[in-house]
Amino acid sequence: MGTNTLHFLTEQAVAGLLTGNNAPDRPFCGQRTYGDIHAMAHVILDRCPAKHGQRGYLAIFTTDRAVIAAAIIAALAGGPILILPHDISDGALMDLASDPEYTWVVADPGRTLPSRFKALWVTPAGHSPNPIPLKAAIDPDAPLLKLYTGGSTGKPAIWTKTVENIMGEALFHVGVHDITCDDVVVATVPPYHIYGLLFSVAAPLLAGARVADQTCGFPHEIVNTVTDTAATILVSVPAHFRALKDHDFPDHGLRLAFSSAGVLDEADERAFRQRNSVLVMEVYGSTETGGIAFRCRGRDETFFSPFTVIETHIEEETLKIRSPFISPEIVRDDLGFYLVPDRVKQCSDNCFAILGRSDTVVKIAGIRVDLDKVGAVLKTMDGIRDALVLARPVPRGRAFDICALVEANCTHADIRQFLSGRLEAAAHPRWIKVVDQMPVTRSGKYDRAAVAALFEPDED
Repeated sequence: MGTNTLHFLTEQAVAGLLTGNNAPDRPFCGQRTYGDIHAMAHVILDRCPAKHGQRGYLAIFTTDRAVIAAAIIAALAGGPILILPHDISDGALMDLASDPEYTWVVADPGRTLPSRFKALWVTPAGHSPNPIPLKAAIDPDAPLLKLYTGGSTGKPAIWTKTVENIMGEALFHVGVHDITCDDVVVATVPPYHIYGLLFSVAAPLLAGARVADQTCGFPHEIVNTVTDTAATILVSVPAHFRALKDHDFPDHGLRLAFSSAGVLDEADERAFRQRNSVLVMEVYGSTETGGIAFRCRGRDETFFSPFTVIETHIEEETLKIRSPFISPEIVRDDLGFYLVPDRVKQCSDNCFAILGRSDTVVKIAGIRVDLDKVGAVLKTMDGIRDALVLARPVPRGRAFDICALVEANCTHADIRQFLSGRLEAAAHPRWIKVVDQMPVTRSGKYDRAAVAALFEPDED
């Protein structure tokens, strides 16, 4: 599929979605039907009108996928641009409170909002049970929503995503993975994360599929939800696949699982696939780039293959992409390519292996040290379940200290002895902390702010 074809198909899919006439009685999420979603979109359009021809903003502080789906449909019909925070905490809400542009907020019932916001409660009550068709009012290059990211690493960043960025990528996955109205999706990642949004709201919405209304995170919750909903697709993250390593899904109907938001450990993928006879599709990308490539180890795919709509250029260890899914703020070269901040290795048939982030290579005493490699070596030690290696700036002497947080049941002495002879001296972590469980965010990524705090000087 070329980008021009994707552009055309996205316009068609959006137009069809806005008619609301495709099986309105079919369940979408929980008790909400597709007809309810359409009616809720009308509520948003009625209560959040444009002013002086300018669309407003609607901040989403709920994990209710039905509400988010309705807000997407309303935005496509010319309603407010959506704002999805990095989480739905009070702190994230106050991040929005400092910006005068964000006016309407939809939140869960009973939540107290700052007085400057206009609270919006969205239900289908009072609207016609028969869908009233809407028309697409914005083009594929227009802003659909904004996503905050980076809440786990410091000050959140915000990225604009256009209609084609979101709906185009969702449509691409619907086609490639044959997602249909017969599918039921269970997600362990919240819908305000781009990966959760794409796979547990946008793609099911375009396919006419059903979505579980829970965002489950504990192993028994995931297993029970998959079983109770007769799920066919599991959308999860590496941390949850690791937690599921010793769990079976009895009498499940899963046909496919997705993993993103980090590199999935090979042993965790193998354990899940072999215990449950379910293929795992790993998706590589980021909020700002959208999806870039995927692989399925169960199909003997060792390396990542770029999406067919994405052009790649690899030179030495750098990866450049030209993609319809890149946020408009991203700076590109004269040919429209963006330099991805990951190091890769060119392999056969346009495939590549991910070597790690370019910013994980630091100099210690004049020697280049790859922090990802240090972490990979740590993970090979018996007794270590997970490891994250960081470089902490120091005011004097060496530019950085290497810090390693290890999820394990072994001692510091055991770890140091294991590393002896496996790493050069400059690469040995100066500080090691052992924990029972790695701190992660709700989206399943390492909570790097929490990890860094463990190595503050007064904690050493």
